[in-house]
Amino acid sequence: MKLKKSQTLKKKAAENKKKTERIISAMTPGFCVDFNPIDSSIYLAGTSECLIHKCSVSNSQNVLHTYKKHFCPVNHVEWSPFSPDVFLSCSSDWTIQLWKQDCSDPVMSFKSTQRTVSTVRWSPNSSTVFAAINGEMVEIWDLNLNIMLPTVVHRAAAAVTSLLFASGTDCVLVGDTEGEVTVYQLKNLGVGRDKKMESLEDIISFVVSR
Repeated sequence: MKLKKSQTLKKKAAENKKKTERIISAMTPGFCVDFNPIDSSIYLAGTSECLIHKCSVSNSQNVLHTYKKHFCPVNHVEWSPFSPDVFLSCSSDWTIQLWKQDCSDPVMSFKSTQRTVSTVRWSPNSSTVFAAINGEMVEIWDLNLNIMLPTVVHRAAAAVTSLLFASGTDCVLVGDTEGEVTVYQLKNLGVGRDKKMESLEDIISFVVSR
């Protein structure tokens, strides 16, 4: 009887441990979320545990895939508006990662500063252009011009809190801790240039094949 009772207690303890792990996982703070532009039932969630989870609204119990590269909290994730299989992430580990959803590892990594990257946003006007925020710095990257360094680096008057590309124009709106919104015009980045999905996909294919 004692042996049987001991086994039952061990089984219950294991079940309780699994339940606790599920609860802890469910309570992990999510820092950001973004829905796929083509399939709105699929979304990405960046967490304080340095992970990115791909999830489905129809399956709340399990994640579809987990992406592991960052080693600090993931601050922002965003799907490409031109290529629904591609997304960007940024983190307090100073890096930006470019992913394809069917790959466990990022296909490209970017780092130009030793500061937390708080936001990364795709341009709605060009498939190869995105922007990043780190402190007072605003960076504009154009992968057609350079995959190692940002094309434009601008220091704002105060710490930047938000950024938005203006659709259909060559302007970007930047909000800061002083409560101001500043509109910048992007020069030498033609609106609509390389807008097609193939431009981004060609760059990714070239990098992966090297």
